[in-house]
Amino acid sequence: MFLPREKKILHLLYKNENKFTTSQIAAELKVSPRTIKADIKKINEILEKNSCSIKTKQGVGLWLYYDEAGEQFLQSVLYEMKDSYISSDVRKYYVAAYLLLHNKEYISMEAIANLLYVSKGTIVNDVSELVSFWEKFGITFIKKVKYGIKAEGLETQIRWALTDVLKKVGGNEKIQTLFTKVRLESLKRVIRLAENRFHFVLTDISFDEFLIQLAILITRVQMGCVTEPEEKDEQASEGRKAWFVSRYILEQIYEQLDVEIPESEITFLMTCLLAVRYQTPMTKEKDREKTRAREPQMFDDIMSLLQEVDEQYQLQLEEDSELACALFDHLECMVHRFHSMMYLENPILDSVKKEMFYEYEIASYLISKFGQKYGLETTEDEIGYVSFHIGAAIERTRQKMKRNLSVTIICMTGIGTSQFVSMKLKRLFPEMEIKQIISGNQADSLEPEMQDFVISTVPIYIEGIEVLHVSSVLSETDIQRIRKYIQKRTSHLQEENTEYFYLKKFLNSSISIMNCDLKSKEEVIKLLGGRMVSEGYVDEGYIQSVFEREELSETAVGSLVAIPHAFEGHIRKQGIGFMTLQKPILWGSEKVQIIFMLALDAKVENNFQRIFGDVLDLTRNIKDVEQVLKAKKISEIDILTKA
Repeated sequence: MFLPREKKILHLLYKNENKFTTSQIAAELKVSPRTIKADIKKINEILEKNSCSIKTKQGVGLWLYYDEAGEQFLQSVLYEMKDSYISSDVRKYYVAAYLLLHNKEYISMEAIANLLYVSKGTIVNDVSELVSFWEKFGITFIKKVKYGIKAEGLETQIRWALTDVLKKVGGNEKIQTLFTKVRLESLKRVIRLAENRFHFVLTDISFDEFLIQLAILITRVQMGCVTEPEEKDEQASEGRKAWFVSRYILEQIYEQLDVEIPESEITFLMTCLLAVRYQTPMTKEKDREKTRAREPQMFDDIMSLLQEVDEQYQLQLEEDSELACALFDHLECMVHRFHSMMYLENPILDSVKKEMFYEYEIASYLISKFGQKYGLETTEDEIGYVSFHIGAAIERTRQKMKRNLSVTIICMTGIGTSQFVSMKLKRLFPEMEIKQIISGNQADSLEPEMQDFVISTVPIYIEGIEVLHVSSVLSETDIQRIRKYIQKRTSHLQEENTEYFYLKKFLNSSISIMNCDLKSKEEVIKLLGGRMVSEGYVDEGYIQSVFEREELSETAVGSLVAIPHAFEGHIRKQGIGFMTLQKPILWGSEKVQIIFMLALDAKVENNFQRIFGDVLDLTRNIKDVEQVLKAKKISEIDILTKA
């Protein structure tokens, strides 16, 4: 009906509220204004027969004019499905969305097949593949000969299921085809008005999800499908703010789209707002007591879990108030999402699992415990988001623990000399913190715990404190002596920083199996775990615990490496089971050929994080991975056996 460039002109005018000049459209499409004028003339010949047209006014610009019938025509033209390829995986969800949106009537398979330009048999297969999806949301289907099928379920179930499938369909253009009476661009404006009015910002993913939920709400209400109001706690600060935001959104929907939504739908909107993720939250609180006041029992449960995590992984997370408040915000929303059957998706989950798998491991432990306590079926997507909170807290702890070597300077030849020595030391050793500059007469007052060592321009002895004697001009010899002393003080860290130090420390030939011909991760876990049991590294319950950990989230970390392990307990002595395979096997969605099975007691030493760091380094080094795979026995792997 329209040529591609003509469609682009219509898209541009239809999707934007602002008026465009001919020159602006020409610049956008990289053609001349004369060409655009000719295109518009041809476009109007078709539009004027279908209750719409492109209007123009000198000094104002171009805009689309249409009535209700004209808008339906424009949407059918701009978003017709034959112009948008839909893969088979996505198509079945589009089918699900169509059936759910039109569940007031029976729909034949032929009608859906004609809509999507596929065969009836294809649609029948798509519907049969959706059985588990319907069950997840408690939706059933009624089939009637010669009429078709119809979805049945509670209105909230229909809406949450619609939200889920439309997220899978993806792309506003494909979604727009399902909402013939709702303009998504107008709804975007409503959300942005609410963000500006109440000073919050949704994440990009949550913005798109909330957009879908508003479109579903309007469409279902227009069909006469409303939700039953439920009681919400409007006394808590979050609930009270969500109520005001919901009320404002209803007003804006009426003002911007001329659609009146009943007050009873505020409950539905509040549920949506309490479950989405925020870039800038409605209420951002870092004070523990104020946060705790919202839900004392849940807050206390979270603090208890953080104490367990600290004990398990030798960390200090429970002391971090910022983490406590941020974690409470996330888990409170997670509970809302679970009870509303809203499933959060994490688009960077794979990257999180590969690049932050120590933080992901801790988040897995915490979320599994929280899920057990609150009866929630936790997902990897939620764990991925919590990993960032854990990572930020660990980094804050590192910054607090990181301190420079503190030094006291003793100088007897005046303020000029002392200032010279001080400034030169600061320039040469930026990692050095000069606590104070004193005279020799004050040396007896120094306490050992107040500085790491003393630099003195005169020979002096101070009991319990290391003193470095230097000249007043700080010669090159003096500087080298200070540098060697600092290196000596930090030498214990240098050993740990050698390549794969902790992997070398815990690998042992007695629990290493090379070049195995196994076909599945189950075989790997049983064989390698059995070897570790027989060698006395773990008890009999270890293997089952590893399988339980895998059910929560697979432990493949990329680059053909997996690190299966138990969450806690079952360790008799520390070690790392090691296995290589002749051919890669599937470990969840990843291919794996190198396995490090961890038997580490985090409560004894904090080796867990360092081991994960070594494994991460290995996954980033292709040559080292190749060396591991070529070896027939562990002694041939220089990088893991030689100091």
